[in-house]
Formats: sequence, C-alpha cells, structure tokens
Amino acid sequence: MTAPRRRPPPPAALLAAALAVTLVGGAGRALAQQACADARVLPNPVYLTVGDTQVNLIKALGKQLRDTEDVTLIWRATGSCTNLDTIYGGGKLTGNLSYIPAGWDPGATPTPPTCSVPMPGVAVDVANSIVFLDGCPSVKPATVKDALGPVQSFVFVVPPASAQAAITAEEAYFVFGFGQAGMVTPWIDEKQLYVRPTTKGTIISMGASIKVPAGRWKGVPVNLSPDLASMVAASSSPQAAIGILGSEVHDGLRAKLKALAFSAFGQRHAYFPDSTSSAFDRRNVRDGHYHLWSYTHWLLTTDDRGVPRSALAQRVIDLIVNGPVDPAPRFEPIEVIARVGLIPACAMGVVRTAEGGPYAPQAPDAPCGCYFDKLTGTTSCAACVDDSPCNGGKCRHGFCEAR
Repeated sequence: MTAPRRRPPPPAALLAAALAVTLVGGAGRALAQQACADARVLPNPVYLTVGDTQVNLIKALGKQLRDTEDVTLIWRATGSCTNLDTIYGGGKLTGNLSYIPAGWDPGATPTPPTCSVPMPGVAVDVANSIVFLDGCPSVKPATVKDALGPVQSFVFVVPPASAQAAITAEEAYFVFGFGQAGMVTPWIDEKQLYVRPTTKGTIISMGASIKVPAGRWKGVPVNLSPDLASMVAASSSPQAAIGILGSEVHDGLRAKLKALAFSAFGQRHAYFPDSTSSAFDRRNVRDGHYHLWSYTHWLLTTDDRGVPRSALAQRVIDLIVNGPVDPAPRFEPIEVIARVGLIPACAMGVVRTAEGGPYAPQAPDAPCGCYFDKLTGTTSCAACVDDSPCNGGKCRHGFCEAR
C-alpha cells in the first residue's frame, strides 16, 4: 500500500518554519537560517545597503510594500561611505541581512528577522548615503545613478540630568576638534564624547557644519546609533556626556536623551530642529533656522545607456524621493517619510548644494508643506477636495498649497 502524500504546509506554517532558529526536539539539531533567496518566503526581493539612521524608513516602507505589492526589502545597515564603496565597486552583500516578512507587526516584534546570503553574495540593488556624495572619498562611476531624497536633520544629545540646553558651533568646534584641550566646560572629558566612525554620514555632515572633518573628531567612536544613545543616556557623568544622533533616531528616545538647541556660525540664537523641543514638525529645518541637516541620497546601477539594472529598485527609489510611479502605490509615500522623522523635499522652504553649506530659498513645484504639517502636528491651511477654495493656489493632498 502506497503511503499517502503529505500536504504542503500552509503559508503561515512555511513562514514560521523559515524564521525558526531554535533547537528541534531532543535531537538538538539546529534548523538552517532562512535563505534570502527563498522566493516562497521572500518574494520579489530588493537588496539595499543603507545608513543605520535610515532603518526606520526601510522598515516602514518595507511593510507597506510587502503588504500591498508583495515586494520584500532586504538590507544591511552600515555607514554612508561604506554603502557608496559597495555600489561603486560592484560589491556583494553576504551573511545575515534584515528583511520584512509577510504580516510583520512592528509593535509585537520591533526587530525584523534576518535571512542568510552565502558567498559569493548578492549584488546591491539600492545604496544609500545621508551626505552629499563628495563627502566620501570614492568617486561615483557613470553607471551609478543618484537621486536626491528626503532631508535628515541631526542633533547633539545629552542625558536628561545635564544642565545644558544649547551648544554653539564655536563650542562644538572646540569640544570635538580639541577635546580636553578645547577647555569648553562641562565637555572636557574625551571619554564622555560619543561620536561616530569616520565612514558614517552623521559625523561627516555635522562635521561640515562645525568645521571639524570627520577624521579629526575627539571622543569615543560608536558604530551603531542605538548603542551611542544608550551610552550617553547611561553615562555616570551626565554633565560631561554628549553625543551625536540623527533627529529621527532621537525622536523615539526623547524621554531618555535631551537634544541641545544649536546656534550655527553667525547666528545670534540657538534653535531646535522643530519649532519647540517637544514638537515633531521640523519647522526650523524647513525654513532655514536650523543648520544641522543634509539630504539623503539613493543610488542604483544602470547600463551604459543609463537604464536601471532593476526596474523594481527604481520603483523603490521613486517612492522614497517622491518621484512619479506607475502604477500608483496603494499607500501615501509622503506619510511614510513624515512618520519616521524625515522631511520630503516638497515640504522644504530652503535648499543647499553642499554639505554644511549656505541656504537659498526654494518653492517646490508640487509643495506638500501643509500636508506635512498635518502629519506632524497641525496645519493652518484650508482643507480642500479641489482648487476652488484655494484662492489661486492648488489643492494637494487635501490642503490648499500656494501652487
């Protein structure tokens, strides 16, 4: 008699088996790590190498894409310059990478699972830098295409017990450029200055604004933003401790860390990225009062004619940079960007062309400032369903914009 054929497990069971990494039964045999190339569990993959400040964006966008388009974002988080080196040189991703599974609930499991890529690795579809490309030593080849993405701001952070409320560019120059020799109290203990490695965009961008190149900073380099945040928050010398973070990382840690208002060279007052220390509107970044910010950059490879190697990678980038996409997504990309603390270019009132450089006013072709205000707080703009109540303006995303 022929044994009955086993039914394949349902998709939920397949996923559970794929994610399992614990020991099985009394035999003590470990299940294999989930393979990134397993299309049953990770369909339509897009491989990214991104800055760790952009992980929240990739998680939020990845969930939307997995839920609505069955696209799987798979990524490695590392420094901007490392990301550029990888895509410029045709480098591969290997080892354990993070990904967004079907039905992922970030509230229940904030840390996404990982999958494995064996040697010789897989090509990068999308690379990210959070600084202008000339902030890193490698030169972009002609077959790599760069798209300017949302704006990210940065903050100096201290423990809540710190008596300090602000820092000037002059003070930051002496603190991080000279350490103890800078003689800026209370930040004179170099073991309490928590900084980033020289390949990270945070230190490159903030260094440009305080005129201290990334390779000249004093302090303790910390590879990952969450680790740096924990070290500053737990410092046994809260008056002496200070660190640097992306604003969107700090947003989720405001109860544990205090951001300092910043006064740039030539400014008479210090400002937060937001209109107040408790707001999330990035008002002072958007209107040019707050100096510590840069654009994110999103890159992919092309052929000699400039055609992207991966159409799916191009779609992912277009969603991030608010470019035209066809078909239209079943979610609002601007909302995804705003919810993770970044600023879409359409909500910016100023523009800059160099890291830490001067501003010029800008009027976006399709502004979204009113919508961004609503997403991050409140807006005074009139609600609309068409242009009729907009007094010569344009109804965009449900609000009257100037154009």
